Amino acid sequence: MKKYIGVLDSGVGGLSVLSQLVFAMKSKNYIFFGDTKNMPYGTKTPNEIFLYTKKILEFFEKNNVSDVVFACNTTSAVAYDELKECFKGRLNIFPLIQKTAPYALENLKDDDTIAVLATKATVNSKKYEEEIKKINPKINVVSIDCTGFVEIVENRLYEENSSIKLIKSRLDIAKEAKAKKIILGCTHYPYLEKIFKSILDVEYFNPAVCMADVVKRSLNYIDDDFQGEIKFFVSKNPKQFILSAKMFFDVENAQLIEL
Repeated sequence: MKKYIGVLDSGVGGLSVLSQLVFAMKSKNYIFFGDTKNMPYGTKTPNEIFLYTKKILEFFEKNNVSDVVFACNTTSAVAYDELKECFKGRLNIFPLIQKTAPYALENLKDDDTIAVLATKATVNSKKYEEEIKKINPKINVVSIDCTGFVEIVENRLYEENSSIKLIKSRLDIAKEAKAKKIILGCTHYPYLEKIFKSILDVEYFNPAVCMADVVKRSLNYIDDDFQGEIKFFVSKNPKQFILSAKMFFDVENAQLIEL
């Protein structure tokens, strides 16, 4: 029976992780679930996020998924610990923040500042700060609530004046803090990286890139010549999902699923 790696997010953002996973492990089979009905997760309560994600994990179980990648910082921040226990022995879960935060500290020295652009829920969880301080307690961490960024990506509002104004207001906080590096703490944000760099030209850390390497090493992946299968599922608006996905993935078909 064909086995799959499950990849989940609240919308198209997780495709930035999926694209890296496919690049690193092309012969694996993937199921991507975008919970577009409940997007954005960043403004939801921890209990809501837990319940949404639990349903997706149960869907994955029914579809021969054995390994799951949380391509969502918010879920990793507020629901991973509880979900890990809930699905212990059933699913092998890779949480984005916990697996990648240590890599963000490369080339940083004691007392340097790193900024985290993230959703409100991720900022409130302090999960990035917690994981970074485990590695180096002398690093300064500035977490910035970027509520509204997900909607810019999902609705393709990149060139709107209001979008640019909002983005600049968030990056000004990182600039004032003299951040040496900025973590893209939501998988939607790589879609905005060119705009970020045009406003504030510092190093940006995309967790999706090293997440793929972490998963590849953990699964002891050996490259094969053939291309695996990829299935896409969403909980609302498959046509809009396909349009918004174009920057990171050419999604030809997304199946609507009510969980």
